[in-house]
Amino acid sequence: MVVFCQGKFHCRGVSYKNLLFWWDSKHGRLFGFDPYNNARCRLFEHPKKLGVCRGCLRVCEIFKNPERISRPWELKDYDDDEGGKWCLEHELPLKSIFQCKCVSRRWCSLISAPSFAYIVHRLRSSSILQRPSTLLISHYTDGVRKVLMTSEEPEFKSLASLINQYYINNRSVSLDIVHASCHDLLLCTQKELKMFSAVVCNAVYYVLNPITRQSITLPPLRRPSNAKIGFIFRCYHDQQQFSYRVMCIPKFDCESTEFKVDIFSSDTGKWSESIVSCPPGFHFTDSAHSCAGVPYQGLHFWWSLDGHLVGFDPYTSKCRRVIYKPEDFAPNRRIQRLGVCNGALRICQLAGPPYADDELLVWELKDHDTECKWSLEHKVYFNQMGAENPGLTECLKHISIESLLGYHPYDRDVVYLILATMVVSLNLRRKTVEMVCDFQRPSPFYKALNVFDFVLPCWPTPIPSSPLKE
Repeated sequence: MVVFCQGKFHCRGVSYKNLLFWWDSKHGRLFGFDPYNNARCRLFEHPKKLGVCRGCLRVCEIFKNPERISRPWELKDYDDDEGGKWCLEHELPLKSIFQCKCVSRRWCSLISAPSFAYIVHRLRSSSILQRPSTLLISHYTDGVRKVLMTSEEPEFKSLASLINQYYINNRSVSLDIVHASCHDLLLCTQKELKMFSAVVCNAVYYVLNPITRQSITLPPLRRPSNAKIGFIFRCYHDQQQFSYRVMCIPKFDCESTEFKVDIFSSDTGKWSESIVSCPPGFHFTDSAHSCAGVPYQGLHFWWSLDGHLVGFDPYTSKCRRVIYKPEDFAPNRRIQRLGVCNGALRICQLAGPPYADDELLVWELKDHDTECKWSLEHKVYFNQMGAENPGLTECLKHISIESLLGYHPYDRDVVYLILATMVVSLNLRRKTVEMVCDFQRPSPFYKALNVFDFVLPCWPTPIPSSPLKE
């Protein structure tokens, strides 16, 4: 099989109908040249902008739609004088294409190269595409470790089975095996750790892509079990490559103007220790310290005891942003959930009379690059919510809300929360509630300590290899 491609890959011509054909990746067209007649050449415009082309006068548009479909097009009715037309041959799902790497060495080499993933990532980065998404819940019930996906889509069910099989094969892994997520990558631990313990132990982290089953183990790190963990992934557009950082911040109990952080760099393959200056009075609470931060706009955000957000840059080991809490933030109430929805940073708060928490407020960050203003997007009362199931409506009125699990990745009106033993979705604009799943019994994830967003990408993110392992 002859493969045409754009970007860094070398292209070869194809002989067909007495012409030599090349793919013009710059202009998105096929160029036919007659070697026996230097004055004769043909141009064929492709009906779509291409990512990859392959085969003999066949081109293939990869992953340009939400259904993750490959669309091969073939030149039909070719005539030396009249030319031809492009026809859609068939469509293939992402999973089928990725599993067919063994069909051709060249095809395998092409789609496995980091620069191919970079091209797809670059094409997608300019717009927000609504891809299938789920909440990934890592929990521990009746002595069994499990990962649950709230989505019913087959892709997510297979991913949950893969991670759960890892649980079965590795009985000594920590109870909260998944510590953080970024894109479609998960940061996990292999060693058994005592949750909320200050005991120093050797922690072995690994980065896992559950779609490709690729994983890379990081060097061991001696750290307290209750340290704060962060994970961020970055794409260098000028170098067409990816890198990631893992942050580990040991807990400190008093207000401070600096703190220590251990950072793993995929560029060096090593852990390094840094002392980071922070705003006066910066202080992690126990609950905030237990929850993972959020990667956003190249920074990793956590919140402090006073409700302010701090954006940390692990590539420079500096606190780059301090975002003060909203003016209408209820006193003596903490931020309930920090997350990203539709490309914007969000926080929320449960408020209302003492011990009632019957009110939910959701703020969204505006003008991130300039003034950083909070805008109150939703303010709803749970007793105003309705459901087709009357039992759900009664639960909202009489059961205390323990925690908000997360925001829908794209729908700005939808949030998820725990209600008794159920995960439910709330549409804050329509004031409706629907059950997503029921665990039948309480589980330790009720405080949302191990709940992460997971979005099925248009193309799996490659994990950069450590220089020490190359």
